[in-house]
Amino acid sequence: MAASADIYNSAQSHPATELRIVLIGGRYNDFPSGKSSAGNFILGQNVFDTSRRTAQSEARQQEVFSRRVTVVDTPGWWWNWPREDTPKLDQIEIQNSVHLCPPGPHVFLLVIPVSSDLSQLIKSSLKQHLELFNADVFIYTIVLFTAVSPCSDKKIESKIRTSPVLQWILQQCGNRKHFLNISNREDRDQVKKLLEKIETLITNNGFRHCSVDRSQGETLRKEMRDLTERASKRFDQVQKQRKKLKLQTEGGKVSSDHLRIVMIGGSFAGKSSTGNIILGQNAFNVNEKDYRRTTHSEISHSVVEGRRLTVVDSPGWFYINTLQETSEMDKLEIENSVNLCPPGPHAVLLVVPVMLNIYESYLRSVQQHMSLFREEIWKHTLVLFTYGDWLGVKTVEERIESDEGLQWIVNKCENRYHVLNNKDHSDKTQVKELLEKIEEMWAGNEDPYYEVELDR
Repeated sequence: MAASADIYNSAQSHPATELRIVLIGGRYNDFPSGKSSAGNFILGQNVFDTSRRTAQSEARQQEVFSRRVTVVDTPGWWWNWPREDTPKLDQIEIQNSVHLCPPGPHVFLLVIPVSSDLSQLIKSSLKQHLELFNADVFIYTIVLFTAVSPCSDKKIESKIRTSPVLQWILQQCGNRKHFLNISNREDRDQVKKLLEKIETLITNNGFRHCSVDRSQGETLRKEMRDLTERASKRFDQVQKQRKKLKLQTEGGKVSSDHLRIVMIGGSFAGKSSTGNIILGQNAFNVNEKDYRRTTHSEISHSVVEGRRLTVVDSPGWFYINTLQETSEMDKLEIENSVNLCPPGPHAVLLVVPVMLNIYESYLRSVQQHMSLFREEIWKHTLVLFTYGDWLGVKTVEERIESDEGLQWIVNKCENRYHVLNNKDHSDKTQVKELLEKIEEMWAGNEDPYYEVELDR
Protein backbone atom coordinates (compact mmCIF):
# COMPACT_ATOMS: atom_id res chain seq x y z
CA MET A 1 0.00 0.00 0.00
CA ALA A 2 2.84 2.39 0.91
CA ALA A 3 4.47 1.84 -2.49
CA SER A 4 1.26 2.63 -4.42
CA ALA A 5 0.69 5.72 -2.26
CA ASP A 6 4.23 6.90 -3.15
CA ILE A 7 3.48 6.42 -6.85
CA TYR A 8 0.22 8.37 -6.51
CA ASN A 9 1.96 11.21 -4.64
CA SER A 10 4.74 11.24 -7.26
CA ALA A 11 2.17 11.54 -10.04
CA GLN A 12 0.47 14.45 -8.26
CA SER A 13 3.69 16.35 -7.49
CA HIS A 14 4.87 15.99 -11.15
CA PRO A 15 1.71 16.25 -13.27
CA ALA A 16 2.18 15.43 -16.94
CA THR A 17 2.16 18.42 -19.27
CA GLU A 18 0.71 16.32 -22.08
CA LEU A 19 -1.86 13.51 -21.93
CA ARG A 20 -2.88 11.42 -24.95
CA ILE A 21 -6.16 9.53 -24.54
CA VAL A 22 -7.95 7.07 -26.87
CA LEU A 23 -11.62 6.31 -26.19
CA ILE A 24 -12.73 2.77 -27.02
CA GLY A 25 -15.89 0.72 -26.47
CA GLY A 26 -18.91 -0.94 -27.99
CA ARG A 27 -22.64 -0.60 -28.43
CA TYR A 28 -25.19 -2.80 -26.73
CA ASN A 29 -28.76 -3.35 -27.99
CA ASP A 30 -28.40 -0.26 -30.18
CA PHE A 31 -27.48 1.96 -27.20
CA PRO A 32 -24.28 3.93 -27.93
CA SER A 33 -21.43 3.74 -25.43
CA GLY A 34 -21.26 7.51 -24.97
CA LYS A 35 -17.61 7.85 -26.02
CA SER A 36 -18.18 11.13 -27.88
CA SER A 37 -20.06 12.62 -24.90
CA ALA A 38 -17.28 11.50 -22.54
CA GLY A 39 -14.69 13.08 -24.86
CA ASN A 40 -16.59 16.37 -24.86
CA PHE A 41 -16.86 16.23 -21.06
CA ILE A 42 -13.12 15.63 -20.59
CA LEU A 43 -12.12 18.45 -22.97
CA GLY A 44 -14.81 20.80 -21.66
CA GLN A 45 -15.93 21.59 -25.24
CA ASN A 46 -18.44 20.14 -27.72
CA VAL A 47 -15.75 19.04 -30.16
CA PHE A 48 -17.17 15.60 -31.04
CA ASP A 49 -20.50 15.28 -32.88
CA THR A 50 -22.94 13.36 -30.66
CA SER A 51 -25.87 13.62 -33.09
CA ARG A 52 -24.66 10.69 -35.19
CA ARG A 53 -22.62 7.54 -34.83
CA THR A 54 -18.83 7.95 -34.81
CA ALA A 55 -17.66 6.24 -38.00
CA GLN A 56 -14.22 7.82 -38.24
CA SER A 57 -11.50 8.17 -35.60
CA GLU A 58 -11.01 11.85 -34.76
CA ALA A 59 -8.48 13.63 -32.54
CA ARG A 60 -9.25 16.85 -30.63
CA GLN A 61 -7.01 18.83 -28.30
CA GLN A 62 -7.63 21.30 -25.48
CA GLU A 63 -5.83 22.63 -22.43
CA VAL A 64 -7.38 21.01 -19.35
CA PHE A 65 -6.12 21.81 -15.85
CA SER A 66 -2.80 23.13 -17.23
CA ARG A 67 -2.25 20.00 -19.31
CA ARG A 68 -2.34 19.66 -23.09
CA VAL A 69 -4.91 16.89 -23.48
CA THR A 70 -5.46 15.06 -26.77
CA VAL A 71 -8.56 12.86 -26.96
CA VAL A 72 -9.18 10.45 -29.85
CA ASP A 73 -12.75 9.25 -30.41
CA THR A 74 -13.20 5.94 -32.26
CA PRO A 75 -16.00 3.92 -33.92
CA GLY A 76 -17.69 1.46 -31.58
CA TRP A 77 -18.34 -2.19 -32.33
CA TRP A 78 -21.29 -4.36 -31.25
CA TRP A 79 -20.35 -5.70 -27.81
CA ASN A 80 -21.74 -9.18 -28.49
CA TRP A 81 -20.27 -9.64 -31.95
CA PRO A 82 -16.97 -11.29 -32.87
CA ARG A 83 -14.51 -9.12 -34.78
CA GLU A 84 -15.24 -10.87 -38.08
CA ASP A 85 -18.74 -9.32 -37.96
CA THR A 86 -17.32 -5.79 -37.62
CA PRO A 87 -17.01 -4.07 -41.02
CA LYS A 88 -13.44 -3.70 -42.29
CA LEU A 89 -14.00 0.06 -42.57
CA ASP A 90 -14.58 0.26 -38.79
CA GLN A 91 -11.61 -2.00 -38.07
CA ILE A 92 -9.31 0.26 -40.14
CA GLU A 93 -10.56 3.36 -38.29
CA ILE A 94 -10.11 1.72 -34.87
CA GLN A 95 -6.55 0.70 -35.81
CA ASN A 96 -5.80 4.18 -37.08
CA SER A 97 -6.88 5.87 -33.82
CA VAL A 98 -3.50 5.34 -32.12
CA HIS A 99 -1.74 7.03 -35.05
CA LEU A 100 -3.73 10.25 -34.51
CA CYS A 101 -1.91 11.05 -31.23
CA PRO A 102 1.79 10.49 -32.00
CA PRO A 103 4.01 9.06 -30.68
CA GLY A 104 1.21 6.97 -29.08
CA PRO A 105 -1.52 7.08 -26.42
CA HIS A 106 -0.77 7.13 -22.69
CA VAL A 107 -4.14 5.59 -21.88
CA PHE A 108 -7.16 3.85 -23.38
CA LEU A 109 -10.46 4.68 -21.69
CA LEU A 110 -12.82 1.72 -22.08
CA VAL A 111 -16.20 3.46 -21.93
CA ILE A 112 -19.03 1.40 -20.41
CA PRO A 113 -22.42 2.93 -19.53
CA VAL A 114 -23.48 1.91 -16.00
CA SER A 115 -26.87 0.87 -17.42
CA SER A 116 -25.26 -1.74 -19.74
CA ASP A 117 -26.23 -5.35 -19.17
CA LEU A 118 -23.14 -7.16 -20.43
CA SER A 119 -23.16 -10.82 -21.48
CA GLN A 120 -20.33 -13.38 -21.52
CA LEU A 121 -19.93 -12.88 -25.30
CA ILE A 122 -18.31 -9.51 -24.57
CA LYS A 123 -15.13 -11.11 -23.24
CA SER A 124 -14.07 -12.66 -26.55
CA SER A 125 -15.40 -9.67 -28.55
CA LEU A 126 -13.33 -7.22 -26.46
CA LYS A 127 -10.17 -9.31 -26.69
CA GLN A 128 -10.54 -9.71 -30.47
CA HIS A 129 -11.10 -5.99 -31.07
CA LEU A 130 -8.19 -4.96 -28.82
CA GLU A 131 -5.90 -7.20 -30.90
CA LEU A 132 -6.29 -4.58 -33.65
CA PHE A 133 -3.79 -2.42 -31.75
CA ASN A 134 -0.94 -5.02 -31.78
CA ALA A 135 -0.14 -4.20 -28.14
CA ASP A 136 -1.08 -5.26 -24.62
CA VAL A 137 -3.82 -2.64 -24.38
CA PHE A 138 -5.08 -3.73 -20.95
CA ILE A 139 -1.97 -2.42 -19.15
CA TYR A 140 -2.77 1.05 -20.50
CA THR A 141 -6.53 0.88 -19.86
CA ILE A 142 -8.87 2.48 -17.32
CA VAL A 143 -12.55 1.47 -17.32
CA LEU A 144 -14.65 4.62 -17.58
CA PHE A 145 -18.18 4.06 -16.30
CA THR A 146 -20.62 6.68 -17.60
CA ALA A 147 -24.17 7.67 -16.70
CA VAL A 148 -26.51 10.57 -17.39
CA SER A 149 -27.54 10.88 -13.74
CA PRO A 150 -25.79 10.78 -10.35
CA CYS A 151 -24.58 7.32 -9.38
CA SER A 152 -23.10 6.43 -6.01
CA ASP A 153 -19.92 4.38 -5.58
CA LYS A 154 -22.11 1.88 -3.74
CA LYS A 155 -24.34 1.40 -6.81
CA ILE A 156 -21.34 0.91 -9.12
CA GLU A 157 -19.71 -1.58 -6.74
CA SER A 158 -23.02 -3.45 -6.53
CA LYS A 159 -23.20 -3.54 -10.34
CA ILE A 160 -19.64 -4.94 -10.48
CA ARG A 161 -20.37 -7.55 -7.78
CA THR A 162 -23.34 -8.91 -9.73
CA SER A 163 -21.54 -8.93 -13.11
CA PRO A 164 -18.86 -11.60 -13.68
CA VAL A 165 -18.05 -9.90 -17.01
CA LEU A 166 -17.32 -6.52 -15.38
CA GLN A 167 -15.22 -8.31 -12.75
CA TRP A 168 -13.22 -9.97 -15.53
CA ILE A 169 -12.72 -6.68 -17.43
CA LEU A 170 -11.57 -4.86 -14.29
CA GLN A 171 -9.24 -7.73 -13.44
CA GLN A 172 -7.62 -7.38 -16.89
CA CYS A 173 -7.26 -3.61 -16.31
CA GLY A 174 -5.67 -3.89 -12.86
CA ASN A 175 -8.97 -2.78 -11.26
CA ARG A 176 -8.51 0.76 -12.62
CA LYS A 177 -11.86 2.53 -12.95
CA HIS A 178 -13.50 5.93 -12.87
CA PHE A 179 -17.08 7.22 -12.98
CA LEU A 180 -18.37 10.18 -15.02
CA ASN A 181 -21.82 11.68 -14.67
CA ILE A 182 -21.78 13.13 -18.18
CA SER A 183 -24.95 15.18 -17.66
CA ASN A 184 -23.26 17.31 -14.97
CA ARG A 185 -20.78 19.24 -17.12
CA GLU A 186 -20.22 21.86 -14.39
CA ASP A 187 -18.58 19.32 -12.06
CA ARG A 188 -15.03 19.57 -13.45
CA ASP A 189 -13.70 17.84 -10.34
CA GLN A 190 -14.74 14.53 -11.97
CA VAL A 191 -12.35 15.28 -14.84
CA LYS A 192 -9.56 16.45 -12.55
CA LYS A 193 -9.68 13.16 -10.63
CA LEU A 194 -9.70 11.19 -13.89
CA LEU A 195 -6.58 13.00 -15.14
CA GLU A 196 -4.87 12.28 -11.83
CA LYS A 197 -5.70 8.57 -12.20
CA ILE A 198 -4.26 8.65 -15.74
CA GLU A 199 -1.05 10.23 -14.43
CA THR A 200 -0.79 7.53 -11.76
CA LEU A 201 -1.14 4.90 -14.50
CA ILE A 202 1.60 6.63 -16.56
CA THR A 203 3.91 6.59 -13.51
CA ASN A 204 3.10 2.92 -12.88
CA ASN A 205 4.02 2.17 -16.51
CA GLY A 206 7.43 3.79 -16.09
CA PHE A 207 6.32 6.91 -18.01
CA ARG A 208 5.95 4.81 -21.18
CA HIS A 209 3.16 5.29 -23.69
CA CYS A 210 1.62 2.54 -25.82
CA SER A 211 4.10 1.86 -28.60
CA VAL A 212 2.85 2.51 -32.12
CA ASP A 213 4.23 1.08 -35.37
CA ARG A 214 4.75 4.07 -37.68
CA SER A 215 4.98 1.91 -40.81
CA GLN A 216 1.55 0.45 -39.95
CA GLY A 217 0.19 4.01 -39.77
CA GLU A 218 1.53 4.77 -43.24
CA THR A 219 0.06 1.51 -44.59
CA LEU A 220 -3.35 2.36 -43.09
CA ARG A 221 -3.30 5.86 -44.55
CA LYS A 222 -2.46 4.48 -48.02
CA GLU A 223 -5.21 1.86 -47.68
CA MET A 224 -7.73 4.58 -46.81
CA ARG A 225 -6.59 6.81 -49.70
CA ASP A 226 -6.91 3.93 -52.19
CA LEU A 227 -10.31 3.00 -50.79
CA THR A 228 -11.59 6.60 -51.09
CA GLU A 229 -10.34 6.73 -54.69
CA ARG A 230 -12.13 3.49 -55.61
CA ALA A 231 -15.29 4.72 -53.86
CA SER A 232 -15.22 7.95 -55.89
CA LYS A 233 -14.87 5.96 -59.14
CA ARG A 234 -17.85 3.74 -58.23
CA PHE A 235 -19.95 6.80 -57.40
CA ASP A 236 -19.10 8.37 -60.78
CA GLN A 237 -19.98 5.12 -62.61
CA VAL A 238 -23.36 4.97 -60.86
CA GLN A 239 -24.15 8.61 -61.72
CA LYS A 240 -23.31 8.01 -65.41
CA GLN A 241 -25.43 4.86 -65.42
CA ARG A 242 -28.38 6.66 -63.79
CA LYS A 243 -28.12 9.60 -66.19
CA LYS A 244 -28.30 7.26 -69.17
CA LEU A 245 -31.34 5.44 -67.77
CA LYS A 246 -33.09 8.71 -66.90
CA LEU A 247 -32.82 9.77 -70.54
CA GLN A 248 -34.70 6.58 -71.46
CA THR A 249 -37.53 7.30 -69.01
CA GLU A 250 -37.69 10.94 -70.14
CA GLY A 251 -37.54 9.81 -73.76
CA GLY A 252 -40.99 8.29 -73.60
CA LYS A 253 -40.43 4.87 -72.05
CA VAL A 254 -43.21 5.27 -69.48
CA SER A 255 -43.06 3.07 -66.41
CA SER A 256 -46.01 1.33 -64.83
CA ASP A 257 -48.13 3.47 -62.50
CA HIS A 258 -48.28 0.37 -60.30
CA LEU A 259 -44.93 -0.84 -58.94
CA ARG A 260 -44.67 -4.32 -57.41
CA ILE A 261 -41.80 -4.73 -54.91
CA VAL A 262 -40.60 -7.82 -53.03
CA MET A 263 -38.17 -7.63 -50.09
CA ILE A 264 -35.86 -10.52 -49.29
CA GLY A 265 -32.80 -10.91 -47.07
CA GLY A 266 -31.48 -12.26 -43.79
CA SER A 267 -33.34 -12.21 -40.48
CA PHE A 268 -33.32 -8.91 -38.58
CA ALA A 269 -32.01 -7.02 -41.62
CA GLY A 270 -34.89 -4.56 -41.19
CA LYS A 271 -37.17 -5.74 -44.03
CA SER A 272 -40.49 -5.14 -42.24
CA SER A 273 -39.37 -1.72 -40.99
CA THR A 274 -38.20 -0.89 -44.52
CA GLY A 275 -41.56 -1.94 -45.98
CA ASN A 276 -43.31 0.42 -43.58
CA ILE A 277 -41.03 3.32 -44.55
CA ILE A 278 -41.63 2.70 -48.28
CA LEU A 279 -45.41 2.46 -47.84
CA GLY A 280 -45.54 5.37 -45.39
CA GLN A 281 -47.66 3.35 -42.96
CA ASN A 282 -47.30 0.61 -40.34
CA ALA A 283 -48.34 -2.21 -42.65
CA PHE A 284 -45.96 -4.87 -41.36
CA ASN A 285 -45.55 -5.87 -37.74
CA VAL A 286 -42.26 -4.64 -36.25
CA ASN A 287 -41.64 -5.54 -32.63
CA GLU A 288 -38.05 -4.73 -31.70
CA LYS A 289 -38.53 -5.45 -28.00
CA ASP A 290 -39.15 -9.18 -28.28
CA TYR A 291 -37.24 -9.60 -31.61
CA ARG A 292 -40.17 -11.31 -33.34
CA ARG A 293 -39.31 -12.29 -36.88
CA THR A 294 -41.49 -12.45 -39.99
CA THR A 295 -42.60 -16.07 -40.49
CA HIS A 296 -44.93 -15.71 -43.52
CA SER A 297 -44.73 -13.68 -46.70
CA GLU A 298 -47.16 -10.77 -46.37
CA ILE A 299 -48.49 -8.23 -48.87
CA SER A 300 -49.58 -4.61 -48.46
CA HIS A 301 -50.57 -1.70 -50.71
CA SER A 302 -50.35 2.08 -50.68
CA VAL A 303 -50.13 5.14 -52.93
CA VAL A 304 -46.74 6.87 -52.67
CA GLU A 305 -45.43 9.76 -54.81
CA GLY A 306 -48.42 9.36 -57.15
CA ARG A 307 -47.67 5.66 -57.74
CA ARG A 308 -49.63 2.63 -56.60
CA LEU A 309 -47.28 0.37 -54.68
CA THR A 310 -47.55 -3.28 -53.75
CA VAL A 311 -44.89 -4.39 -51.26
CA VAL A 312 -44.28 -7.98 -50.19
CA ASP A 313 -42.37 -8.78 -46.98
CA SER A 314 -40.81 -12.23 -46.61
CA PRO A 315 -39.21 -14.36 -43.86
CA GLY A 316 -35.47 -13.92 -43.51
CA TRP A 317 -32.88 -16.63 -43.28
CA PHE A 318 -30.31 -16.71 -40.46
CA TYR A 319 -27.54 -14.58 -41.94
CA ILE A 320 -24.85 -17.31 -42.16
CA ASN A 321 -27.10 -20.35 -42.62
CA THR A 322 -26.65 -22.52 -45.68
CA LEU A 323 -29.78 -23.15 -47.73
CA GLN A 324 -29.83 -26.67 -46.31
CA GLU A 325 -29.95 -25.28 -42.76
CA THR A 326 -33.00 -23.09 -43.49
CA SER A 327 -36.32 -24.77 -42.67
CA GLU A 328 -38.47 -26.09 -45.54
CA MET A 329 -41.33 -23.83 -44.41
CA ASP A 330 -39.11 -20.72 -44.62
CA LYS A 331 -37.80 -21.74 -48.03
CA LEU A 332 -41.36 -22.19 -49.33
CA GLU A 333 -42.40 -18.81 -47.93
CA ILE A 334 -39.38 -17.06 -49.47
CA GLU A 335 -40.07 -18.73 -52.85
CA ASN A 336 -43.75 -17.80 -52.59
CA SER A 337 -43.02 -14.10 -51.97
CA VAL A 338 -42.70 -13.34 -55.70
CA ASN A 339 -45.95 -15.22 -56.44
CA LEU A 340 -47.97 -12.88 -54.20
CA CYS A 341 -47.76 -10.05 -56.74
CA PRO A 342 -48.52 -11.65 -60.12
CA PRO A 343 -47.46 -11.50 -62.88
CA GLY A 344 -44.24 -10.75 -60.95
CA PRO A 345 -42.28 -8.03 -59.14
CA HIS A 346 -40.77 -5.05 -60.94
CA ALA A 347 -38.12 -4.91 -58.22
CA VAL A 348 -36.63 -7.30 -55.71
CA LEU A 349 -34.96 -5.45 -52.84
CA LEU A 350 -32.12 -7.51 -51.39
CA VAL A 351 -32.00 -6.03 -47.89
CA VAL A 352 -28.50 -5.90 -46.35
CA PRO A 353 -27.67 -4.22 -42.99
CA VAL A 354 -24.82 -1.80 -43.65
CA MET A 355 -23.23 -2.38 -40.22
CA LEU A 356 -22.50 -6.07 -40.84
CA ASN A 357 -19.34 -7.42 -42.46
CA ILE A 358 -20.16 -9.57 -45.49
CA TYR A 359 -17.62 -12.33 -44.97
CA GLU A 360 -17.52 -15.70 -46.72
CA SER A 361 -20.32 -17.43 -44.76
CA TYR A 362 -22.70 -14.47 -45.15
CA LEU A 363 -22.02 -14.19 -48.90
CA ARG A 364 -22.50 -17.94 -49.42
CA SER A 365 -25.84 -17.68 -47.57
CA VAL A 366 -27.02 -14.86 -49.87
CA GLN A 367 -25.95 -16.73 -52.99
CA GLN A 368 -27.65 -19.99 -51.95
CA HIS A 369 -30.93 -18.36 -50.88
CA MET A 370 -31.09 -16.32 -54.10
CA SER A 371 -30.83 -19.63 -55.97
CA LEU A 372 -34.39 -20.35 -54.81
CA PHE A 373 -35.32 -18.14 -57.79
CA ARG A 374 -34.27 -18.28 -61.43
CA GLU A 375 -31.00 -16.55 -62.40
CA GLU A 376 -33.07 -13.76 -64.05
CA ILE A 377 -33.95 -12.50 -60.56
CA TRP A 378 -30.63 -10.60 -60.42
CA LYS A 379 -31.65 -8.40 -63.38
CA HIS A 380 -34.50 -7.07 -61.25
CA THR A 381 -32.62 -6.86 -57.96
CA LEU A 382 -31.42 -3.75 -56.17
CA VAL A 383 -29.33 -3.89 -52.97
CA LEU A 384 -31.07 -1.95 -50.22
CA PHE A 385 -28.72 -1.06 -47.38
CA THR A 386 -30.54 -0.60 -44.08
CA TYR A 387 -29.37 1.11 -40.86
CA GLY A 388 -27.90 3.93 -42.96
CA ASP A 389 -27.24 5.98 -39.80
CA TRP A 390 -24.38 3.54 -39.06
CA LEU A 391 -22.35 5.09 -41.92
CA GLY A 392 -21.90 8.38 -40.04
CA VAL A 393 -19.53 10.53 -42.14
CA LYS A 394 -18.58 7.62 -44.42
CA THR A 395 -20.15 7.12 -47.84
CA VAL A 396 -21.86 3.90 -48.85
CA GLU A 397 -19.32 3.62 -51.68
CA GLU A 398 -16.47 3.57 -49.12
CA ARG A 399 -18.36 0.86 -47.26
CA ILE A 400 -18.73 -1.19 -50.46
CA GLU A 401 -15.09 -0.79 -51.49
CA SER A 402 -13.88 -1.96 -48.07
CA ASP A 403 -15.77 -5.26 -48.33
CA GLU A 404 -15.19 -7.88 -51.05
CA GLY A 405 -18.47 -9.65 -50.23
CA LEU A 406 -20.43 -6.44 -50.73
CA GLN A 407 -18.60 -5.75 -53.98
CA TRP A 408 -19.70 -9.16 -55.29
CA ILE A 409 -23.36 -8.55 -54.37
CA VAL A 410 -23.44 -4.96 -55.72
CA ASN A 411 -21.66 -5.95 -58.94
CA LYS A 412 -24.07 -8.86 -59.40
CA CYS A 413 -26.89 -6.27 -59.22
CA GLU A 414 -25.06 -4.17 -61.87
CA ASN A 415 -24.23 -1.37 -59.42
CA ARG A 416 -27.82 -0.84 -58.27
CA TYR A 417 -28.00 0.06 -54.59
CA HIS A 418 -29.69 2.46 -52.20
CA VAL A 419 -29.23 3.42 -48.55
CA LEU A 420 -32.13 3.76 -46.12
CA ASN A 421 -31.98 5.24 -42.65
CA ASN A 422 -34.61 3.14 -40.82
CA LYS A 423 -34.62 5.53 -37.86
CA ASP A 424 -35.54 8.61 -39.88
CA HIS A 425 -39.14 8.10 -41.01
CA SER A 426 -39.55 11.83 -41.72
CA ASP A 427 -37.09 11.91 -44.65
CA LYS A 428 -39.39 11.31 -47.62
CA THR A 429 -36.61 11.97 -50.16
CA GLN A 430 -34.97 8.60 -49.44
CA VAL A 431 -38.15 6.76 -50.56
CA LYS A 432 -38.63 9.09 -53.57
CA GLU A 433 -35.08 8.37 -54.76
CA LEU A 434 -35.52 4.62 -54.19
CA LEU A 435 -38.63 4.61 -56.41
CA GLU A 436 -36.73 6.58 -59.07
CA LYS A 437 -33.94 3.98 -59.02
CA ILE A 438 -36.52 1.19 -59.37
CA GLU A 439 -38.02 2.94 -62.41
CA GLU A 440 -34.53 3.41 -63.91
CA MET A 441 -33.86 -0.32 -63.44
CA TRP A 442 -37.21 -1.01 -65.11
CA ALA A 443 -36.23 1.24 -68.04
CA GLY A 444 -32.91 -0.56 -68.50
CA ASN A 445 -34.42 -4.07 -68.49
CA GLU A 446 -35.76 -5.85 -71.58
CA ASP A 447 -38.30 -7.62 -69.39
CA PRO A 448 -40.32 -5.13 -67.30
CA TYR A 449 -40.62 -7.50 -64.34
CA TYR A 450 -39.44 -10.86 -63.01
CA GLU A 451 -42.03 -13.22 -64.46
CA VAL A 452 -43.37 -15.81 -62.02
CA GLU A 453 -44.53 -19.29 -62.85
CA LEU A 454 -48.28 -18.86 -62.42
CA ASP A 455 -48.85 -22.60 -61.88
CA ARG A 456 -46.69 -22.34 -58.73
